[in-house]
Amino acid sequence: MASKPTIVLGISSSHGDSSAALVVDGCLIAAVEEERFTRVKHYALFPKYSVEYCLRHANLSPREVQAVAIARRPSNALGRKIALVASHPNLLSMKRPLAKADIQKPIGHYLKQAGLKRAKLFRVEHHAAHLMSARYLADNRDMALLSFDGLGDFVSTAIGQATQSQLNVLDRVYFPHSVGYFYTAMTQYLGFAHFGDEFKVMGLSGYGQPRYLNAMRELIRETDDFGFQLNLEAFPILKNPMTFYIEKAQPKIQPFYSASLLTQVIGIAPRKVTENLTAAHADLAKSVQTRFEEIANHLLHQLFDKAGGGSLGLAGGCAHNSVWVGKISQQTRFKEIFVAPACHDAGTAVGAAIAASGVQVSPEGNHWGLLGPAETEQSLTAPESLPSHITQQHFKQDTDLIQWIVEQLCSGRIVGLCRGRMEFGPRALGCRSILADPRIASMKDRLNERVKHRESFRPFAASVLWEHQQKWFHNSFYVPSMEAVFEVSESVRSRVPAIVHADNSCRIQSIVQHTQPFFWSLLECFRKRTGIPMLINTSFNDGEPIVCTEKDAIDCFLNCDMDALVIGNQTYLRIAESAATAS
Repeated sequence: MASKPTIVLGISSSHGDSSAALVVDGCLIAAVEEERFTRVKHYALFPKYSVEYCLRHANLSPREVQAVAIARRPSNALGRKIALVASHPNLLSMKRPLAKADIQKPIGHYLKQAGLKRAKLFRVEHHAAHLMSARYLADNRDMALLSFDGLGDFVSTAIGQATQSQLNVLDRVYFPHSVGYFYTAMTQYLGFAHFGDEFKVMGLSGYGQPRYLNAMRELIRETDDFGFQLNLEAFPILKNPMTFYIEKAQPKIQPFYSASLLTQVIGIAPRKVTENLTAAHADLAKSVQTRFEEIANHLLHQLFDKAGGGSLGLAGGCAHNSVWVGKISQQTRFKEIFVAPACHDAGTAVGAAIAASGVQVSPEGNHWGLLGPAETEQSLTAPESLPSHITQQHFKQDTDLIQWIVEQLCSGRIVGLCRGRMEFGPRALGCRSILADPRIASMKDRLNERVKHRESFRPFAASVLWEHQQKWFHNSFYVPSMEAVFEVSESVRSRVPAIVHADNSCRIQSIVQHTQPFFWSLLECFRKRTGIPMLINTSFNDGEPIVCTEKDAIDCFLNCDMDALVIGNQTYLRIAESAATAS
């Protein structure tokens, strides 16, 4: 019997959000998305720098890697593929405009370039990798698992049951039916054209009413056996194959809905990118979100019946729908919910590495979402000189630094924090975060307009001390990776107006001391000062990937209306330029 590899590198590539992860002796040592190094959002080519970081962090050479696990198995569901193509031969037509597309070479070429040619290659089915990325979030207990997104290895949705000894995939939904396709198509219909814009629809839905819900029920339907079916007249991807390609390292998906049929069914035309948002668009967003939740809960009801209950683990891009996640314990029989911090395709690097290692895995540092490089691991440093209106101070003691940060926040200042290991996944978890005081009602507009430079309807999340969370958020549960939205308790809404969305909700992150001691101490200090056990926490970026290096943080700080910056124990404070000149 072959021995299990003890050093496994997981790789996700060529379909958006490329990443790498490293498992050594049952410990997830590192995981990172390539976009953080290249500064190209949703970077989709081979994750060269991510691979280099993982090995450097573990002090390993490529020759020491025993196995490389790829979250892709082209032979998966081969019989179904052949049968579908036989009945729809047009599916063989060109799917990507080669004049624009980045031409990619076989994976072996990139592994050889990275010095990994000696490692054994494991191919793990896309959704099996997703399921495995959530498998050990609950300390090796038995779990029911759901993975669903757009498409991977001809599958859009999979459910499984995990015991201490194995993962059993219980059922799948195959192409062309996909909840992710439905949500993406409606995101495009609402005029949000970029890859990854689905979260904008989720935010916009908080302003609307589900007036178009009956129309949405005509576009995607539950089935009595496991799953659902798309309306293939509304989304004619069998007649006109979907066009996906990678251009300048970014994934692109051309619209794949029937505009005429959707206009007839819904009653409003597709929104142009330049067109102002109206109440009707908010109502459509709410209807899309509500229908998504109906289908997702239908899947969970079926999973509960098949798996016999237990804890629930979620992965796949659709599991980033935090509005739905926050309602699961109220709307289904699952009461204990765990969400992979990188539900999207980046997370399959972790799942593939875990699957190939064949052992129980736990994360280095006890937090599944904090596995990237620390600011001290980066070779790119800040500029030697800064503008005269930026003052600097270094703190030897964390307690003094925390007091300084709280003082800035209580003075209404916005603080960027770059400290500790970078987040793996799309959420800022207190290591690459922009922080602000939730008591200031105008803070939401200031952050959107002058710091993040994004749409005014976008809400902000909060990081909350877990021991105080229940008082402030109705029916909430533990969410260490900021992947659930809950109702803000009516009695406290007036005390934290900046984090209360139009529908009285807020996406939150639960903070506990043993996994994030510095960030917990910062929140506790703010609570003792103000009585408020939370801070506004949004990702440290401005229309770009979350900052990674000291240089990234400085550049972002200098180019937006942020008041203060913390990198490690070094602080930077912006003072009035007139005062700087006078001094």
